[in-house]
Amino acid sequence: MRIGYFTETYYPTPDGVSHYLRDIKVVLESMGHEVFIFSLTGDRKEKNVFIPMTVPLVMYPQYKVPVNFLPFRLFRMIKKLNLDIIHIQDSFFMGSIGYRASVNFKKPIVATFHTDFSKMKNTIRFPFSSSAFNLSWRYNLYLYRRCRIVLCPSRSAYTTLKNGGINAVRELPLFVDTHRFVHAVCPTNHKNFTITYIGRIAEDKGVRSIIEIADNLRDLNGIKFIIAGTGPDEKLIGDMVRARGLSNIVEIKGYVNEEEKIKILGTSTLFIHPSKSDTFGISVLEALSSGLPALVSVDFPLNNYSGSEENGIITTDFSNIDETCTEIRKLNADIEYFKKLSEAARKFSIEKFSMKSHVEALIDIYSGLIAKYSQNI
Repeated sequence: MRIGYFTETYYPTPDGVSHYLRDIKVVLESMGHEVFIFSLTGDRKEKNVFIPMTVPLVMYPQYKVPVNFLPFRLFRMIKKLNLDIIHIQDSFFMGSIGYRASVNFKKPIVATFHTDFSKMKNTIRFPFSSSAFNLSWRYNLYLYRRCRIVLCPSRSAYTTLKNGGINAVRELPLFVDTHRFVHAVCPTNHKNFTITYIGRIAEDKGVRSIIEIADNLRDLNGIKFIIAGTGPDEKLIGDMVRARGLSNIVEIKGYVNEEEKIKILGTSTLFIHPSKSDTFGISVLEALSSGLPALVSVDFPLNNYSGSEENGIITTDFSNIDETCTEIRKLNADIEYFKKLSEAARKFSIEKFSMKSHVEALIDIYSGLIAKYSQNI
């Protein structure tokens, strides 16, 4: 099978979509399929990765925009490759290119809904940004309605798409490599209690509330916070830490690569994820696989699967700092409760989110669409 993925970002760009596609490419190629990545970021030296000329996005330099918005050369390349199926990962530039290629070259098309950017209006600020995001969201729905199947990683994302008038929706949870993100040794005490956030540092991710929590827990012996990642609020968060005199317990690490991330998770106690904009939350799943209980918002997508004692997830209202701090103090004081959650977190990630089942489902979807499409031509 010759599969074309169209995406705004690809590895090593630090976001969930780029890492997901890197893992999918490796697994599918090991099974004998040919995988081609069309992206605005990534490593041009990697085999079968095609990146046009780009310049950094001013507000968000880790992302890129194309220099040429009429990529005739790229279309010629897509035609030459004779793809069996096209899978778009977003509705922006590359997603639109993938859609046009599917129409022009008569190929079946699948989409995945990774990011609910309708909730990111306050993250990237520029004149008329609210209107721009609303228009983009409407275009997202317009494009996805024209795909044969739209995949989404969670029940909440499924509902969002259905409410947007998209009927051909299928829920397909993401996966975690449980062989890489391994269960850390469960502590026998909490002399060192490290609370970690890894992800994009932006308003929609709720990182500012972590600083509020740190301020309220500074009296807790052995407490430490790690904030890793990049984003438009990185400087603001650093300024907040210094202004409140929290530099002794809050460490801002910036971007960390995969190996550094695994090491940080292996030495942490609790994962914290205040975001309300996730469609899935792969960083939380990586933490759970590492045996870390995760403190998440009440509307976090993985909450649909089971209660906290079954999956290692604790929900809280991050707008209520006192409530959130009470949950953390409970974990710190009750080591047996912590151990129970830690073991449940690891078990949950293994049983529910295997790479094998995800890839098998993808192949079934691709094969079925290719067969139906060839019959209709």
